[in-house]
Amino acid sequence: MKAPKDQQSFQQGRQLGLLWGIGGTLIVMVFLALILIALPQGKEKQFKTEQPIQMTDATMDVQLTKRNLNAWMNKYLNDDPDLKGKFRFEMGTTSMMVYGTTKLLGQNVDYGMKMTPSVTKEGNLLLHADSVAVGQLPLPVKYVMNGLGNTLDLPKWVTVNSKAQTILIDFTEVPEVSGMRIKIKKLNMQQNQFIFQVGLSNHA
Repeated sequence: MKAPKDQQSFQQGRQLGLLWGIGGTLIVMVFLALILIALPQGKEKQFKTEQPIQMTDATMDVQLTKRNLNAWMNKYLNDDPDLKGKFRFEMGTTSMMVYGTTKLLGQNVDYGMKMTPSVTKEGNLLLHADSVAVGQLPLPVKYVMNGLGNTLDLPKWVTVNSKAQTILIDFTEVPEVSGMRIKIKKLNMQQNQFIFQVGLSNHA
């Protein structure tokens, strides 16, 4: 038995609408990618060598949970006036997330980067980007990081390396808190274990 004519028209219209929706999404993704590629590349930045964190002998180890760590980052990193509104760090269950807002075509657009954290030999935090989304669209990591590195005026303790697809948080450059310095000794997200060494700065 044949479907009524108006029902066939409805189904055809629905299929056409789906095709237009998919096509529109693809066009937007290509357009955003072209804009990011066209951003000024600039000269390759000279990334500084990490300096050892100088501490006095008065040091102690502090063990934090993920909840403690996020509270600490909110107070001493995310609320830094030079960083606020550009990057926001949040430790998740299996990765660290970096959130922010940037300008695209004159509009504020939210972005998020899923990153794998590691500890450098100097006790600093190195984040390697696994994926990036601008708005709701996944985009190439290198192009997005290159655009952010060239357009955001970041504090000196945050270094974006688009070639290596990393963000370095250099604790030797983070403003001292009551004359204290910190370095990371251990990060274990699976065990919810984050150990920091805290001590008086040699400049205190």
